[in-house]
Amino acid sequence: MFSMLQYIVSPIMGRLSDKYGRRQVLLLTMIGNILSTFIWLFARSFNVFLLARIIAGLSEGNVQLSTAIISDVTSLEKRSRSLALIGIAFAVAFTVGPALGAWFASVDLSELCPSLMKFGIYPYSMAALIGLVLLLIETSYLWYSLPETIRFRKQVQNTPTPSQPLTPDDVRRRSHNLVNLKRMMCVYSFLFSGMEFTLVFLTFNVFDYTHMQQGKLLGYMGIVSALVQGGYVRRSIQKMGEKAIALQGMVACQIGLFCLFFTIGTVHPVVWLYSGVTALAFASGTVANCLTGLASIQCSEDTSKETVLSKGRALGEFRSYGQLGRAFGPIFACTLYWMFGPQVLYGCGVLFMIPAIWTFYSPSFISNEKIKST
Repeated sequence: MFSMLQYIVSPIMGRLSDKYGRRQVLLLTMIGNILSTFIWLFARSFNVFLLARIIAGLSEGNVQLSTAIISDVTSLEKRSRSLALIGIAFAVAFTVGPALGAWFASVDLSELCPSLMKFGIYPYSMAALIGLVLLLIETSYLWYSLPETIRFRKQVQNTPTPSQPLTPDDVRRRSHNLVNLKRMMCVYSFLFSGMEFTLVFLTFNVFDYTHMQQGKLLGYMGIVSALVQGGYVRRSIQKMGEKAIALQGMVACQIGLFCLFFTIGTVHPVVWLYSGVTALAFASGTVANCLTGLASIQCSEDTSKETVLSKGRALGEFRSYGQLGRAFGPIFACTLYWMFGPQVLYGCGVLFMIPAIWTFYSPSFISNEKIKST
């Protein structure tokens, strides 16, 4: 549900940020997040919690707006390297966040402050309270420290002569590239999110892992992903290019699914498991970041009018396709897992990655011509 709502609202937020500015729209989404978490704080029933998630899904825009902001303030050559910072932040949060959330959820706020129970506080409200405090701090920081960036490059360059406009062929080529990138992001998110969602089932049913062991595995995956983005992607992307590194990540994803396939009924299943998770962590640290960088490079630097290549609109639609894949990937993967077993699921994943890799490798998938800074 959350991903489907993001699929609907991401293009709208992108267009609003092109019209009214990144800062204003980002602050508006933060207010929505605060409202969502405030409702979660008093969600003693599932219906109230569902309402909180609906509001969160409709107001979550920090990722795509952060991408647009970084695109505003960086040159084309350094853009993907800078966008890796978002992925690093996600990987660190993916590693630390669940453990902290579980610990705070174990603290019964209704026992600490019984007088608050009349307002709807329940035993698991502490995690929501901590989240609410962090959101308030973050929003205050953004309010006081974040400038508007939509015209940052023009202000920095401070050139009296107008930039060279895009020709119709440029617009057509970049639009074609964006369409292909959006489709690939949807397909990759569909496959990767399905694996991500069923990995917990695999470790619980096949390996009989405890919650602590599952947490260690996911923590290991997050650490490797962060190291890949900080130590490999940011150092290599200018030399190798976004497409080459994204292709490496897709191959790593296929290898990871192949290893998970061999965790069933083979010798040393734990070795296969951690080998697969390592490969998938490499994919997590490369593919989405580099596809986003490629999409950002296709955008126009002209902020005087809104077009299909305006950063907010283009990146919002790009993220929307990714969220569409994340909405249906877990449903499809869980259906295969419980109907036919993990080997069928991961075997299908290996096979599905073949046409995805071949399509992305094709020279016609995305133009290799140098993008002009316009």
